[in-house]
Amino acid sequence: MTVLVAYAPAPEGREALTQGIAEAVLRKADLLIVNVGRGHHDLEPQEMKDIESQLQAAGRGLTVESSVLSDPGDAVIQIAQDRDVDMIVVGLRHRSMVGKLILGSTVQRILLDATCPVLAVRADRLN
Repeated sequence: MTVLVAYAPAPEGREALTQGIAEAVLRKADLLIVNVGRGHHDLEPQEMKDIESQLQAAGRGLTVESSVLSDPGDAVIQIAQDRDVDMIVVGLRHRSMVGKLILGSTVQRILLDATCPVLAVRADRLN
């Protein structure tokens, strides 16, 4: 079993990562982190060590992957299908109605096109 986390270096990406780790441990699955942030910012080395430690303690594996596709939604869906993952975890952020209309929604695309269950989590509001 594999849980895929769509990670971006933002509060919603960090919440997706937190929940993805919890799901992987709960489901006794390996964790696949797909870096979908603009510029594909990697996790900090200390963050990676902490994640690896948590998963090793639970007897789970970890893989980190990026995609050459420019659309993060396409990347997540393609990797999920190629790896036959059991669940995708994505983070949500608040957007205005105009922002949703003009920019579209990567999360919406993943929710509609994924061939496996998707867990959408929302980071706590900072305000």
